[in-house]
Amino acid sequence: MARRAEFYYDGTYYRKRLKLSDGRYKDIRAKTKEELRAKLYDIETAKRMGLVLDDNTTVVELAVEWYNNRKAGLSLSRQGDYRNAINRHICPVIGNMRVREVKPEDCQRVMAQAAELSHSAQQKIVSTLKQLFSCAVDNGLTLRSPAEKIKAKGKKAEEKVALTREQCAQLEAAVMGTRAYIFVMLGLYAGLRREEICGLQWRDIDLASTPPRLTVNNAMRLAGSKAEFPAPLKSKAAHRTIPLPPNLARALQNEKKKTNSEFVLHISDGSHLTYQSARNIVSIIDRRCPMTDRKRLRREQIEAERGRPIAPRKIQEGITKLSFRVTPHQLRHTYATRLVESGMNIKQIQYLLGHDDVHLTLSIYSHVTQNRPEELIDAVSAAFCSSPERR
Repeated sequence: MARRAEFYYDGTYYRKRLKLSDGRYKDIRAKTKEELRAKLYDIETAKRMGLVLDDNTTVVELAVEWYNNRKAGLSLSRQGDYRNAINRHICPVIGNMRVREVKPEDCQRVMAQAAELSHSAQQKIVSTLKQLFSCAVDNGLTLRSPAEKIKAKGKKAEEKVALTREQCAQLEAAVMGTRAYIFVMLGLYAGLRREEICGLQWRDIDLASTPPRLTVNNAMRLAGSKAEFPAPLKSKAAHRTIPLPPNLARALQNEKKKTNSEFVLHISDGSHLTYQSARNIVSIIDRRCPMTDRKRLRREQIEAERGRPIAPRKIQEGITKLSFRVTPHQLRHTYATRLVESGMNIKQIQYLLGHDDVHLTLSIYSHVTQNRPEELIDAVSAAFCSSPERR
């Protein structure tokens, strides 16, 4: 009796028919026997690992399911990061592909489209890709993740620089008497995030206690030209009680005498800030700072299109000009830097900053004091000092 042929050859392809898990049959084909054997080996391996061989789930379908099943446990900012990565970068490139057909080179195409973005922005896309395809592997939609070796490139953000004590004094003097004064003081001396400052209420502040303190209970979400209050805090660790230094306590005490609003920062009718009013407070600081290169170039471009010379930036009478730029997050960074310089325990600093993970605190601020020459000299001298026997 003749042996049955290993494969069927139709004149163009070698074929092998396999029975799927649902009882249907599928033809596997290749141009050579070696190629077909390799395909069959992969399929048998996939079957043993529980892979659904005939699944037609697309990347966009996977992304929608993955995001919807996880968004409830994510902060609003992290939800936005994932939506942005999926909607603007991943799905426009590979969204219509079946998950099991996506190859590493397809993921590289996604990153090529994002090549002009910063390292931080690229890292969010990479993280989303890795989690999407890890989910696909776990659910038997693909044998291995095509995003395993994808890495973020792009320009890394410049290291944040804290304000000096002299700059802090100049900034306070420059915004004294404006709506931005309390905003600046809460950033510099309590280390609050912008959304935490905007959501702060007087009931969160106890000026009669010893020491005076504030508790971060709520935040305000500022996104999409809307201000939402109350909004959830960035994490559980963001809920914290912060002791107030005397200068901040005095500033808050004076401010409380002038208002009947339940909010520390508010609009004219006493209700919480709007998106635009929050931006206006930040712009009070910005108008006192040198213009950014980006704004200056944009202004020059507009004036050139209008065919007129570049006029000097108008300075309102009574406004104190600063020689340095200040951002809202730089206020918080300055607060953290002062804590590190004081020699405070890193776990205490983590708590006051509201960081979930102490490694985040260490990675950002450990360089502030630990690598200064005056602190390293004793260790260096000890390392190279001759032993008594060699003197």
